[in-house]
Order: sequence, then C-alpha cells, then structure tokens
Amino acid sequence: METNGPGRVKCGGCGADAVGGDLCAECGRLQPFPPGADHWVVLGLPRRLVLERGDLEARFHELNRRSHPDYFRLRSPGEQAGSLENSAAVNSAYRALRAPVSRVEYLLEAEGMALSSAGQGEPPAELFEEILELQEARQELATAGPDEAPPLRARLLVAKAEFERRREETEIELTALFPRWDASTEPERQGLLPRMRDVLARRAYLRTLLRDLDATLGGDGRTDGEAT
Repeated sequence: METNGPGRVKCGGCGADAVGGDLCAECGRLQPFPPGADHWVVLGLPRRLVLERGDLEARFHELNRRSHPDYFRLRSPGEQAGSLENSAAVNSAYRALRAPVSRVEYLLEAEGMALSSAGQGEPPAELFEEILELQEARQELATAGPDEAPPLRARLLVAKAEFERRREETEIELTALFPRWDASTEPERQGLLPRMRDVLARRAYLRTLLRDLDATLGGDGRTDGEAT
C-alpha cells in the first residue's frame, strides 16, 4: 500500500520519537496524530484524489481498531481521552475521503475554496432559461385544476429526469479531473482547483433544483440517496 509517510510526534509518556496515531514503541502509550494533520495524513495516505476503495477500507478498519476506546478502558484518563480523539479523527477522515464528491469538497475546504452552504449563488448560464420555465411550470401546477395538473406533472417529471442526468454528468466530469490533479505539479494543481469548484457549484445547484422538484411532485421519481 502506498503511504504518505507517518507523521512523527514526541511521546508524551517517555519522550521517545513515535509515529502519530500509533503506540509508542518504547512505552506502549497511544500517540496523538501530529498537530494539523489532514485526513490523508490521519489515514496514512498520499494527498491524492484517486484512492483505491479497498485500501481505504483496510486502513480505516485497522486504525479504528487500534484507537478504539474499548481497548483503553483500563488506561489513564489521558490515554482514554486520547483514544476518543484519535477515533474521532479516523472516523472523520474516512467519512470525508470515502466518496469522490466529499473528497473534493474536503480538498477545496482545506485549500480555502469551500462552497457556501447554499452552493452557487447565481444559476449556471446554460440553465437559466430552463430554470425560469421550470419555476413557471411549478407555479402553474400549484394552482392547476384536475384536468390541467397531469400534463404539468408529466412535464416536470421529464425536466427532473433531465436535471438528474446533468447532475450525474457533473460527477463524471469531476472524477475525470482526479488523475490530472494527482499527476500535476503544485502550480498546476492550483489552476485545477477553480475548475473543480465550478463543477461542484453546478452540481450543488442541480441538486437544489431536484429537491425543489421533489417537493413540488410529492417525491415522484426519487433522486439518488447520495448524502454529499
């Protein structure tokens, strides 16, 4: 397994040089992760966007077992607290890196380019007219009579399927950038960050549209269950 290289810390028990997140080779005390360690460092991974799922799972389970609080019930209060902190760091790292979209979201956040909670403020230019038509159709459906409602609902369901297709395309576009990011120099990576952010912003706007359509249609044709 490729590794980012373990972060080194000074053991708080005996002062020996130790690997962060592991047991001290000299005294057996559980070590904290190095200050400022990002999620890749916590899981012992290179700072890459293309990650092998099996490797990620194996690292998570090993680290989670190593720092699980149940193994430190008879240790000192300090070590018990340390195991809780390490376990929380491992779980947070795994949740952020296990899915491609959340991985990029974390990267952008770490680089100071996180999306706002509202996603993109202005609708994408290529969707603007369609969005206006969609809003009009939703308003019409809200006041439509029994004979008018079915064709309006059918129209919105077609629009929902199209927006779902476009959302899926943004994820394909995003993951296609991963190998480029991993193979790039640092200046080149800085140039890719805005592009990845733009794709994520477009995806966020499409997901907002899909949620609005679900609310209008009463959940007809559910979107995928992805959490990010």
